[in-house]
Amino acid sequence: MPDSLDTIYALSSGSGKAGVAIVRVSGPEAATALRNSCGRLPKPRAAERVSVYVSQGSVKLDEAIALWFPGPASFTGEDVAEFHLHGSVGIVRMFLSELGSLPGCRPAEPGEFTRRALSKGKLDLVAVEGLNDMLAAETATQVQQALFHVDGRASDIFQQWRDELIEAGALAEACIDFTDEEGVADEALPKVRDSVARLIDTMTENLDDSERGHLNRAGVRVVLAGSPNVGKSSLLNAIAARDVAIVSSEAGTTRDVVEVSLDLDGTSIIISDTAGLRERTDSHVEQLGIERTHQRLSYADIVISVASPEADWQNTGVDSPTLRIWNKADISKSDHPAVADLQVSALTGEGISDLLDTLSGMAAELAGSGEPALLVRERQVQAVKSALAHLESALKPGLPIELVAEELRRASRNVGRLTGEVGTEDLLDSIFSKFCIGK
Repeated sequence: MPDSLDTIYALSSGSGKAGVAIVRVSGPEAATALRNSCGRLPKPRAAERVSVYVSQGSVKLDEAIALWFPGPASFTGEDVAEFHLHGSVGIVRMFLSELGSLPGCRPAEPGEFTRRALSKGKLDLVAVEGLNDMLAAETATQVQQALFHVDGRASDIFQQWRDELIEAGALAEACIDFTDEEGVADEALPKVRDSVARLIDTMTENLDDSERGHLNRAGVRVVLAGSPNVGKSSLLNAIAARDVAIVSSEAGTTRDVVEVSLDLDGTSIIISDTAGLRERTDSHVEQLGIERTHQRLSYADIVISVASPEADWQNTGVDSPTLRIWNKADISKSDHPAVADLQVSALTGEGISDLLDTLSGMAAELAGSGEPALLVRERQVQAVKSALAHLESALKPGLPIELVAEELRRASRNVGRLTGEVGTEDLLDSIFSKFCIGK
């Protein structure tokens, strides 16, 4: 981990030419950076217009807005300065160079501002992961789910679970400590079992809902599949409303997977156009493409099975929800209208709107459109599964009270891992490596 005693700085807005560029500084020399560049400290948490200078104050660089957040009342918990400069590439480059010349100042590592916020207790691990998801969010549903974790609502639920486990554990310990006291165990044990049973029901319900959370976060995976030359690539272009795949009358044109991400009524979907399916081909490259098609189909959430006058529907070999589409309806309607869910024409646009509406409904049914999911990452799912296993062990008939108390302690530790209170240091490097530099 980089030295936390350094003062770090970074461009926190997008790189390149822009109207405004935001540079953030955090650490013990943040006040020095303000005084050297602006000649003074602005009032805490108040935006002030300042003249910004470089070269030890001898050269005026810009007219900007400066903000001063003395620690611990800041995002990172440290002294923080922000400079809202004009978004010229030259201005940003010169200003960052000036900050780098200050003793004790260095460029920030990816996610280092947020990591410092975590270490200072300004955020917990659930909020950090939610913030990462918010930065990557592309749909309204993804934003709302990420915000549920960023603003602490998910952490409150996890903390409530842990508090209940600690209370149940205390009752179990009381049964051990006061074995000589008549009636203590008779009164405490039913409360322990009732509390554990309630937690098992709650955790199981949220585990069952975790796939919805994963799909909201990562996107619903949709795979276009069918024989060569049925118009899958044209259909992808029609769905995306732009040319993203090469279209040709030559069978087998698509050799690799082409993906498009779309926002369908707030649900994120990822549509994959794949190589045409057929049993035999003399082309080694095409065969590799077919193998990749089967690979994508194996983890598809929804399959769009495409047929046309050139070829009937193929057996995809998977049991994922399937939408059977007859393409090229402008040339010929399907002889099996009862089999086709929809008849469309990628060329004329006939039926494409209905296809999008149907696909949106199927995706929303899988990902859900109600309250944000509590468990959205595999790490969270595994921690809750481990906690559940210990809770179920604690309810085994005839288990000595000492072992009940130990199972409750282990369950509590697993719940503590959700928010980062217990044993998560080995996860942090992986988590923060996915953040942008200025966050």
